Amino acid sequence: MIWPNYNSGVLSVSTLVFCSMKIFRYVRYVISTVIMLGAAPEFLLMWGIWKGLSIVLPAWIYQIGDDICYGTYQKLVLFFFNHCNGVKVYFYGDAQEAFKNKETVLYLGNHQSTVDWILTNMVAVEQGSIGHLRFVMKHELQSIPLYGFYFHQHGCIYVKRGHFQPAKMLQSLRYLRNPKIPSWVVIFPEGTRYNPDDGKRITKSREVARDNSLEVLDYHLTPRSRGAWLVLNTMRERLEAIYDITVGYSGNECGKGSFDTDRNKVPQLKDFLLGRCKSVHIHVNRIPISSVPADEEKFQQWVHQMFIKKDKLMKQFYNSSEQEGSEALSWPNKQMQQVGFWHTLPSFLFFSAVSVAMLFTKIGRSIYLNTLVYGTFGGYIWLFISSVC
Repeated sequence: MIWPNYNSGVLSVSTLVFCSMKIFRYVRYVISTVIMLGAAPEFLLMWGIWKGLSIVLPAWIYQIGDDICYGTYQKLVLFFFNHCNGVKVYFYGDAQEAFKNKETVLYLGNHQSTVDWILTNMVAVEQGSIGHLRFVMKHELQSIPLYGFYFHQHGCIYVKRGHFQPAKMLQSLRYLRNPKIPSWVVIFPEGTRYNPDDGKRITKSREVARDNSLEVLDYHLTPRSRGAWLVLNTMRERLEAIYDITVGYSGNECGKGSFDTDRNKVPQLKDFLLGRCKSVHIHVNRIPISSVPADEEKFQQWVHQMFIKKDKLMKQFYNSSEQEGSEALSWPNKQMQQVGFWHTLPSFLFFSAVSVAMLFTKIGRSIYLNTLVYGTFGGYIWLFISSVC
């Protein structure tokens, strides 16, 4: 008698389910990427119309409209990252206090992933300040089509590593000193991402700490404080607080680092869209600006002490099982993100409607392509002539 092979059937069903989920992940990744990147010409066109209409108006009125444009697009980004991928966002520390009122702040975060900038959206949207984000950015990001040009128009500041020009940074900061232009100035003091595979960079960073008699960090690169101090020194009377942000990414699907084997490789942009991160943990330390040193040398030491505390938080994170989804993480005052699906859906519907109108009509496709081509090259020419960093 031949018995039916039930195990084979179960295996076939489980394999089918696994393959279906994998296909769904990649379809979701493709759709998310196409919509977010495909909206760039539409966004630039929307911004360009407002720029033209507001050219004779005071700078602060232009900035209100620009911040609305920027915030609308960033909510589209959050629609995919927060809600389509099922990522849970948890806040800790002073988050509840920080989100009560809008503030002008200097945001200092640890840097691990290409999605760290999206995490700033997740923090700022809780306070209703998502349109006010201004990044201090590596000059290489100028080469991003359309956005490289737009970021500077929004108030972001480009800097060159190894060829830092304080005078050009100060010129941009003076614009942000306008009391009618609320801002979150965002800096990642490590300068580049901590990558547990990049032994050369980690070793060099630790040598810099030893050479300067600073405590060596285990989970971060040695921070640089010059840019943050210039922001503080120039905008101190406008700033209300420093937000010291430490982020931990859950999961282990990306594998262990090859140099720092105690750390998982955190999800990057593609991993995030493929659903390889179940939750994000954001510790907020709100520091009143009155308690921050004004002297540059003392501020440098103060920033390093801040990163020593970040190191302790990350040690707790990696020594806990919270990154696997349990409740073991000992960071204080845990709460889930409050911004829901309906808060970001209007941006998705708006850009979807604009996309249909532009891509499914002859005149719309012409406008779209001309904006993409001429906007990209026009932006490159403007940045080259202006020499913004």
